[in-house]
Amino acid sequence: MTPATGVVDPDRFRRALGRFATGVTVITTTTADGPVGATVSAFCSLSLDPPLVLACLGRERSMHRALAAAPGFGVSILASDQAAVARGFARPGDRFAGVAHAPGHHGPHLRGAIAHLDCAVHDIRDGGDHVIVIGRVDALAVHPGDPLLYARGAFLDLPAPGAERASATAVHEWLLSAPW
Repeated sequence: MTPATGVVDPDRFRRALGRFATGVTVITTTTADGPVGATVSAFCSLSLDPPLVLACLGRERSMHRALAAAPGFGVSILASDQAAVARGFARPGDRFAGVAHAPGHHGPHLRGAIAHLDCAVHDIRDGGDHVIVIGRVDALAVHPGDPLLYARGAFLDLPAPGAERASATAVHEWLLSAPW
């Protein structure tokens, strides 16, 4: 099937991009009123040197306003058993109620996450109806566990440990052999 050209229907665009599986994070920071946080799946690494990450947030979200005024933010990369946490931080209300967390340099770290990053705000760029928040990673911690994945509006499970895996012997090997 040939891709449609011309004006892109927003619903089709959302459905097409929903087929891209992603990890799930909770971005946090601390304001004068206390900690704030939001579920963010539009998150990725940007650079190894310097260590940069990016998160995309809706321009109208309160989290965007909090990050625009903050010196930095925390990132909790959620574990596969934290779907309820992801849903909680995607809804209005006291998102930290009943969620175990510990202080981070710029925002709370959620307990049970498989990784935590502390990031200084490096830049905030325009991204249409979103903003692209670029953070410079100042500190990190890695914990055991599998990531929470999301695609097509649902959380996904990783294959069982005995399932066939990619044949790369190094995590990044498939990237190095790519034709681009």
